[in-house]
Amino acid sequence: MTLAEPLIGLWLFTSVFYQGHELPPPNPALKIQYEFTDTGINTLRYYREGESGFCERRALYEYAGENLLQEVVWVNPENASWCDQDSDMRLGQRTRNRAWIEEGRFYLEMNLGEETISYIWIRK
Repeated sequence: MTLAEPLIGLWLFTSVFYQGHELPPPNPALKIQYEFTDTGINTLRYYREGESGFCERRALYEYAGENLLQEVVWVNPENASWCDQDSDMRLGQRTRNRAWIEEGRFYLEMNLGEETISYIWIRK
């Protein structure tokens, strides 16, 4: 079993953990999917229900312990114009985030100014 094996599959964004509390998504219309493959490529795609347009990209990834390393290698040419505001939708973008699986849920920690927020995902 590789370290990335527990991540393989399709994950759906369900909630956030912020300032010691689990909270519903800030925008209930926002739908985010994260798919990890055993080839070392993941796909991040999101859209808002009731609005046109979406954002999608692929990245090479490595999952080592509690670190998720990613480098964006493809950005969907059909992305909405507002996707450019998201640094994770930029070709060549590299990130390193704390990530872990706990009780069947995937947690991805992001910086939010001087604080952190963890996005919580469930496997589809």
